[in-house]
Amino acid sequence: MKKYLLLIAMALCVNVLNAQFIDHKGNRNQTYPLVTQTNPAIVEMINQVDTLSIYYAIEFMQQYIRECSSPSALIVQNVLLDWFDQLGLETYVHHHTGYIGYGDTLDAGNVIAIQRGTEFPDEYIIIAAHYDHPDGPGADDNASGTSGVFECARIMHQYQFKRSILYIPFNGEERWMVGSYPFVEKCAREDMNILGVFDLDMIGFWPGPEYGPVTMYSGYSYISERLFDYYQNVANLYIPEMPTYRFTKKDSYGGDHMCFNIHEYPALYIGDIEYHEQNPHYHHPSDTIGAGFNCMDLAQGFVKAVVAAVAELADGWLAPQDFSATVKDGEVFLSWADAPETEIYKLFKDNELIAETAENSFVDENFEDGEWHRYFVKGVNAEGVESAASNMDSIFSREPLQLPVFYDFEDETAGDLHLYNENWTIGPFKNRVCLTAKTYTKDNILQMIETQWFSIPETTENVTIGFKMNRYIPSIWSPLNAGVYIDVTTDRKTWHKLDNVWNEHNQWNEYAYSLNDYIGEDYVQVRIRFEGSGEGYTTASYKYMAVDDLCIDFSPDAVNEHYDYEKFNLSLSPNPSEGVINITTGLGCDYSVCVYNSLGIKVLSYDIFNDGKIDLTSLPSGMYFISVDNGVDRLTKRVVLK
Repeated sequence: MKKYLLLIAMALCVNVLNAQFIDHKGNRNQTYPLVTQTNPAIVEMINQVDTLSIYYAIEFMQQYIRECSSPSALIVQNVLLDWFDQLGLETYVHHHTGYIGYGDTLDAGNVIAIQRGTEFPDEYIIIAAHYDHPDGPGADDNASGTSGVFECARIMHQYQFKRSILYIPFNGEERWMVGSYPFVEKCAREDMNILGVFDLDMIGFWPGPEYGPVTMYSGYSYISERLFDYYQNVANLYIPEMPTYRFTKKDSYGGDHMCFNIHEYPALYIGDIEYHEQNPHYHHPSDTIGAGFNCMDLAQGFVKAVVAAVAELADGWLAPQDFSATVKDGEVFLSWADAPETEIYKLFKDNELIAETAENSFVDENFEDGEWHRYFVKGVNAEGVESAASNMDSIFSREPLQLPVFYDFEDETAGDLHLYNENWTIGPFKNRVCLTAKTYTKDNILQMIETQWFSIPETTENVTIGFKMNRYIPSIWSPLNAGVYIDVTTDRKTWHKLDNVWNEHNQWNEYAYSLNDYIGEDYVQVRIRFEGSGEGYTTASYKYMAVDDLCIDFSPDAVNEHYDYEKFNLSLSPNPSEGVINITTGLGCDYSVCVYNSLGIKVLSYDIFNDGKIDLTSLPSGMYFISVDNGVDRLTKRVVLK
C-alpha cells in the first residue's frame, strides 16, 4: 500500500506512463460460478489455515526494510522462491521494466509460482500481494498479505484443480506499482486468460472493539463488479461469522490490483485498508507484529475467504462466455463460446426464454428494428441444473450505419449514437454545444458512447474516426484507475483498444484514429469509454467527459501504430547441471543473458544470444541466477551447478 505523498507519486508514475499501451481484449464480461452451498473438500482446505504459519512468515519478513531496490529485498525474494520451490511449484522471477537498482547487481523482482490446472491450464486465477516496504518492518504492509499468499499456496498445492493458479508476491508496489504493471503488460501482450485476481494488501490490523465484530472488506473497480459479487457470496457462505463487505470508501486506495484493472482483468483489493485512518502504524517503524499487525483472526479470515473463492473458481462450472449480439447476413446473430459440462443452452430475450439449443449460436428471426432488445444465455448440464447467466448484450437495428457520418449535436440530439446511461446531456458546455456526461459521485463510474454498427467495403482506401474531447477526472491514481478509452470491435466479443487518453485535462483536444485495419469487415462498431474507480485521495467528486464533432469518414490522416509480440517464457535444463545449460525462450529474436551468483553479483553476460547452450563449467559449484532480457521483459530462474 502506497504513501500518499503527491510529489513522490507523480514522479514515480513515470514508470507507468512511459510504458507501451497494450491492445488487449480483456475479459470484463467474465462470469463466475453459482455457489449455493459449501463443499466439504473446500471446508477441509480452509480449516488448514494455520495462524502459526502466517505468524512465522511475517516474523521473518519484518526483520528487513524491504525497499524494492535494496539487498534486503533480494534476500526476501530468494526466501520466497525457496518457500514455493519446497512446495514443488514451478517458479521464476519477472523483473521490472527498468533496472531499479544500481551497477552489476541483480534487482529483486516479482516472484511467480505456478500450480498448473489439469483440464484448463490456460485459464488462470491469481493470488497476489506485494512484499516490498520502504520505511520500516512493514509487518501489516505488506508482510501480512505476502504471508497470506504463501499460506494459500501451502494449502492448495496439495490438491488438483481444473484451472491454473498463480501465486505472486510482487516487488515495487511502493514505487507506484513498478513491479506489477510490467507483469500485467506481459500478460496482456500474451493474451493470458485471467479469470480473476485476489490481491491481499494489509490483512491484519483491526482498530478495536468499538468498531464492532471483526469484519472483512474488499474494494473493486467497475470492471471487477461481478468478481466482487462472487467473492462476497463465497466468503459469506464459508466464513459467516466474519462477514465480507465492500469498502465504505469504495475502491479508493491504490494497489497492484489497479494494474490488472487498466488491462480489463477483474481484480479485487482485499485488506484492512477500510481502517487506514485509524491505523497509526501505517508506513511507520511501529508497523510490527502486535502493533501494525494486531489481529490474527482477521488475517486468518481473509486467507480462508481467498482459499474458498479460488478453490470454487478453479473447479467451478462457468456460464457460457463471450456472449454477443451482432448482425450477420441481415439477421440478428447471437453467439457464445462452448461451455464445458453443458448439454443445452437456454436463450433469453428481454428476460424471457425464447429458445433452447445444443448449438452455440442462434438467429432471432423475430427481432423488431428500432427497439433495444437485450439477450443472455444460460447453460444446462446433464442433471438439468442451470448455470449462472452469461454477460448480457443488446442490439438496436439490423440496418448498418451509412458512412461517412458526422455528429455536431447542434440540433441538441445524439442521433443514432448509443449512450449507456442517463447522465448524458446535450447543450452548451465549455464554449461548445456538445454531448456531455457529468458525474457527481465518489463511486466507480462508467460512461460510454457507442456507434451503431457499420460495414467498411474492401474498396475503401482510408477510414478514420475523429472527435473533439474535453475531460476532467480528479484522481492522483490516474491513469491506473481512470481514463478515456477508444475501442473498436468486429464481433462484440473482442474490443481492441485504439488508445487510452489519460492526460490533457480540462481543455478541448482533437483526436483521430485510423480504422484501416478493419477495411473489408462486414460488422464494425466504435465506442468511447470514460471509466474510473473510486474516489482516489481527493475530496473532489465532480467528473465529466464532453465530446463534439464526432465523425467517421474516409480521411487518410490518422495513423495507428501496431505491434506484434511473441510469448516469452524461460526454461533452463538440466537443473541441477554439471555446467552446460540449455536456454529456451520461444523467442525468434536475439536477447541478452546475464548470470549472477547467489549474492546477486553479475559473473557472466552475453549481449547477443539466441536459444541454445551456455557453458558455466568455469564457475564454482553453487546456486546461480540466469536472467534473460528481450528488451521488453526480463525473466530469471535459479540454477544449481554441481
